[in-house]
Amino acid sequence: MEFNATFLVSIISFLVFVEIMNRIFYVPLTSVVAKRKEMLDANYNDAKKFDDDAQVILKDRDDKLAKADTDSRKIISERVESENSKGKLLTDEAAKKSAEDIQSKKASLAEEKISVSSELDSRVVGLAENIASKVMGMEVKIDDEALLNGVK
Repeated sequence: MEFNATFLVSIISFLVFVEIMNRIFYVPLTSVVAKRKEMLDANYNDAKKFDDDAQVILKDRDDKLAKADTDSRKIISERVESENSKGKLLTDEAAKKSAEDIQSKKASLAEEKISVSSELDSRVVGLAENIASKVMGMEVKIDDEALLNGVK
């Protein structure tokens, strides 16, 4: 291999070419790549932050929904319990009133039974006297129809 001026000019021209390419192409390109990497990193960090915020908001929403569900179930169960106790009170009151009505009707029927029984006893006595007088031959003028209707 020979080292002559052409080789030296080739080396110098290659070094000048590399320096020109470095200033014109490589430095701006690396600068653009670095800026783009910074922008991508910033966008990635922003996206990660927004994703974290969204996860916090979703968790908060889920917690609020769960609390609202629990609260609504509690309110519903309290209302159902309250209405059941009101219904039980109304049923107890109605049962008590019915029992009182039954007792008063029983008392009324017992009094009516006594009055009807005494009336029947008096009619039976009158009919027995009438039958006895007819059997013994005594004619007592008692109207049978009047006895049956309760008139003596």
